[in-house]
Amino acid sequence: MNPLSERPDIRRRVYTGFWLVGLALGGTQVGYAAAETGQPTWLTVALAVYAFLGAGVGYTAQANVPDDPA
Repeated sequence: MNPLSERPDIRRRVYTGFWLVGLALGGTQVGYAAAETGQPTWLTVALAVYAFLGAGVGYTAQANVPDDPA
């Protein structure tokens, strides 16, 4: 059993934080592209790490969906 299955408040905060970070990173990348400047290395690294962490966040979300939606 996943220990987070009994803590929906923590899951909600993690998922909200994750999409807020994604929104900030994506907005930053779009800003650099619009300014037609080179993307800084820190942003490239942050986007790669964010994509990697997405697998864990997605797995946690999937693992906490009840088998019987009733």
